[in-house]
Amino acid sequence: MVFYAEEKIRSDLMRYLSTMANYNTWVNGQYFDLCARLSDHEYRLDRQSFFGSIHNTLNHILVVDILWMARLRGWTQHSVRSLDQILHESFDDLRTHRVKQDKELVEFVSGLKESDLSKPVTFRRMGGEEVTDTVEDMLATLFNHQTHHRGQIHTMLTQSGLSNSEMPDLDVVVYLRKRVDSDN
Repeated sequence: MVFYAEEKIRSDLMRYLSTMANYNTWVNGQYFDLCARLSDHEYRLDRQSFFGSIHNTLNHILVVDILWMARLRGWTQHSVRSLDQILHESFDDLRTHRVKQDKELVEFVSGLKESDLSKPVTFRRMGGEEVTDTVEDMLATLFNHQTHHRGQIHTMLTQSGLSNSEMPDLDVVVYLRKRVDSDN
């Protein structure tokens, strides 16, 4: 009986990770749609957030996603030099790269087998420290990191003048309902 429970948990975890990868794609698109409505001044205004502006925060999320995906793939070479690196000055270029990165994440997760989740991955942190984490813990960190900083962006969008009524509901259950509705 215990084996069945562990097998079910692993199966549920695979479903969850797939859902989160696809949700990330959807919600990141929603945020970029909202940002496209802002003036360049509002988009780049330093709002005293950890990375300052919406633009800088969106760049940071992308930087960290690139870093985690390189680690997950076992790559030691990547384009990340610092966590506050600006990869793209242009909103359109940033959005294009975000879409590409989200697609890569969905493909990576969909290619995983249940046995891959507990595999250890050893990598060097930005400070040079060598650490080992499992694939499932690394993906959980990637998803949580995005959620954390999207919350900051949500606040900055409100500060930019977008009203609560202009902000769509971006909860996972809303995404799931929309996905079910589009399947029918």
